[in-house]
Amino acid sequence: MINESLNRCFELPFDELYPLFDDAYRISRVRFSDQIFFYAPGFIHYDTPFYSAVNKWRFPSVSVTGTGCQLQCEHCKGKLLETMIPATTPEMLREVCTRIMDKGGKGLLVSGGATSDGGVPLQKFVPAMGWAKEELGLDIVVHTGLVEPVLAEALADINIDAVMLDIIGSEKTISRIYHMDLTVEAYDQSLYILEEHDIPIVPHVVVGLHYGRLEGERRALEILSGHNLAAVVVVAFMPLEGTPMDDITPSSPEEITRVVLASRLAMPEIPIILGCARPRGEHKARTDVLAIKAGVNGIAYPSEKGYNHARERGLGIRFSDECCSLLFRDIMASIGGH
Repeated sequence: MINESLNRCFELPFDELYPLFDDAYRISRVRFSDQIFFYAPGFIHYDTPFYSAVNKWRFPSVSVTGTGCQLQCEHCKGKLLETMIPATTPEMLREVCTRIMDKGGKGLLVSGGATSDGGVPLQKFVPAMGWAKEELGLDIVVHTGLVEPVLAEALADINIDAVMLDIIGSEKTISRIYHMDLTVEAYDQSLYILEEHDIPIVPHVVVGLHYGRLEGERRALEILSGHNLAAVVVVAFMPLEGTPMDDITPSSPEEITRVVLASRLAMPEIPIILGCARPRGEHKARTDVLAIKAGVNGIAYPSEKGYNHARERGLGIRFSDECCSLLFRDIMASIGGH
């Protein structure tokens, strides 16, 4: 059944997918109610006629490596780290967490540049994160990259709120974009490790990461469908100025929606999110509308057209200024934990 859904979503011409949209939308409504969750955590300035999130301290992103990254992936070259708050020692992380609380924040994303083996060096920061959760009451989401058991155990011990990691389904992409000599099974194994420690897992599928083309997205969804996940986030490659891929055309809204649709049909019990990383402007507006039609449960920084389309469909709209990875928790609260 899963393979059949994936075959249709990835192989049919886009205009032949519309009957599947009805199925996907119905699945979301039956399983997750007539609500959609919109997220604007504040690290991107977001001021619209329908919602304002301008306090950058509400749920900021923090890098434990500053701007340093050993992998220097083709699509990023550490540029994304420049937008994060640096906290390169546990003491600095405690100070940042204290400031977040003082500024009225609710939590933070802890991330950083990757080491050569594909993981983020988080181990020594775990006690500081535990302190921030226990003493300050902050929600903490971590972007781990590939995970070793010792880190998973430590994160489980502090009851981390969620773990995010990109799932790459192509060895070509792993090699050419990420500069690692690994197979896709390394990502599968990280998911098993996190599952074994009962950590809420919110993996990301990056559409078009292979030079703007679909390459390993289907395989990534096959991997994900075999795991117990809290939610799945679909994001899209965005060209960043000053990187080797800054002139690459990103995937179209239709190609992004293929992955959203496939995610919904292949994993009907899992909340699906359209994440914050996706091209802007009219591209974003069309992607948002198509994603809603395909049964997405949450959208980060929705466009005005996406917001209006949700209203036109009669969906109950809920806004949050936390990270969209916490959608699973919001859904559980909204439907009474069922």
